[in-house]
Amino acid sequence: MKNPLLENKGFLFTTEFLVGIGLMGVEIGASRLIAPYLSSSQVIWTIIIGMIMIAMALGNFIGGKLADKYPNPRYLYYCLLMSGTYIVLIPFVGRFIIVGITGVFALFVNSGLIIWSSIFVCLILFIPPLMLLGFVTPTLIKYSIKNHNTSGKTVGILEALNTLGSILGTFLPTFITIPTIGTSMSFALFGGLIAVVALIFIITDITIRIRMNRKPSVDNEEDNEILEEPKAKAPLKIKHILTLSLCSVFLIIGIALNIWSNKFVFWNDSEIIYEGESMYNYLQVRENKSDASYEFSTSVLFSVQSKVKKDGSLTGSYYDYCLAAPYMLDNLEGRDSVDVLILGNGTGSFASLLKYDGTDNDVNHFPYNTNITGVEIDQKIIDIGEKYFCPKSLGVNTICDDGRSFINRDDNKYDVIMVDAYTSISAPFQMTTVEFFKTVKEHLRDDGVVVMNINMATGEKGSVEYALCDTVSTQFKNVFKYDVTDGTGMEVFVSNNDDAMTNLGENLKNVNEYSLRMALNRVLNYSISHEYTGEILYDDNADVELRSMGAINTIINNELEFYRNYYKENGL
Repeated sequence: MKNPLLENKGFLFTTEFLVGIGLMGVEIGASRLIAPYLSSSQVIWTIIIGMIMIAMALGNFIGGKLADKYPNPRYLYYCLLMSGTYIVLIPFVGRFIIVGITGVFALFVNSGLIIWSSIFVCLILFIPPLMLLGFVTPTLIKYSIKNHNTSGKTVGILEALNTLGSILGTFLPTFITIPTIGTSMSFALFGGLIAVVALIFIITDITIRIRMNRKPSVDNEEDNEILEEPKAKAPLKIKHILTLSLCSVFLIIGIALNIWSNKFVFWNDSEIIYEGESMYNYLQVRENKSDASYEFSTSVLFSVQSKVKKDGSLTGSYYDYCLAAPYMLDNLEGRDSVDVLILGNGTGSFASLLKYDGTDNDVNHFPYNTNITGVEIDQKIIDIGEKYFCPKSLGVNTICDDGRSFINRDDNKYDVIMVDAYTSISAPFQMTTVEFFKTVKEHLRDDGVVVMNINMATGEKGSVEYALCDTVSTQFKNVFKYDVTDGTGMEVFVSNNDDAMTNLGENLKNVNEYSLRMALNRVLNYSISHEYTGEILYDDNADVELRSMGAINTIINNELEFYRNYYKENGL
């Protein structure tokens, strides 16, 4: 006796549609799961897409062979149940696997840590369940051709529904599920949908076979379609019961874990005061009680993107040295205001230093009237900034937009333009090119200053900072580089005003705050002129992703050299 669900084309169509949703939902979710640890750069996206395509190719190939051997798709729904359960468990176990794999490779791999870690993470977390999803299309097509008269039309509908499901699975996580319920619950949702459709079939199938008191055998094609004489022994194979039971238990456990603990990071929980997700980023805010500060990060294994002290004092981070930019202007006392544009405003840490209102003490790092426009693409980061880092009361004009898109439309000119869009993992290529810096120059007043924060400087020719400095040199005469103390950051000060550094020295005479004087003195005394090497980036050819990966390899190798040597001498 056949399962009536197999005679219902609507059920087969629903299966294909939900599998399409789940496939792309997992692909989008994969990048978000990996991003806080290994970044969401183009290199990572390439690895994720490539590995998922490999999984689907293997699934289609193996699924086609199984479809020829077992035309009845009963086995398929057990595979879908296992796949759905696996997907539900991914976000909970994934964080441990990502950190574990990265830690192992950190000890043994001298080059390409992020690349190799990403490949093996995908092999373990995403290849198995998506390969099982690859069984669906060849199996349902084979069954449809054999059992339904309108085979061509049915096959076309199956393919179309898989594509439509994939389209929906692309948009749903990005615009709806991840920003609202988070990555963990998105995995639980998409995996759960696949598991539910499998459970509906399996429970219906088991119910029918128990009622008919027959012993099934997926090894015999005829047994799937012809009612045999009742058997005296148990009608179900133990492996079927075991598979159903284990998957159901793990499915419930996985969903419960994702509801109970949907955090990406499982260390320093006591310091985390906010953890969430937006359309663009994983977001984390920590309260560092040792120095009374707030720290913001989107990439928890590599860096802190923003930091402010609760009392408004300097933090010791790169923002302190960025303050040299407005002090490079002449005639500060005679200006009505200093107009500042920040592209990549983030949480507003730099803006808060320029406009600190002295609520808790008399700290005022730049005691001149400023008009600040901050541009940040992520609205949730803006909201976090206004709550913890740069309150609205400071009067910063914050705009939610892409930095280059905004400056292309903007008609204003500025005294200082800060470009702070280059994170510790990657740089948006559209804000690294000749075309971009030409637009920046058009929006800068003649004696103005551009300051760029580069957070992956290695000092090696061919690295990101050399390419950026060479590129900006095509538009500006003076390019000065300052290596931030105790870190891999670099501040680059750019101007067509030959007196910029002279102005900094003169303005320093009026700075009374000791910590600020020390920071500005370091910029004045230790900045060096950039030596042009001819590595220019254009919109059509900006290989910043590969340069960033090269820089990260260098930085990681330098940081891990001690531990590798220790391991060689003493073992784990």
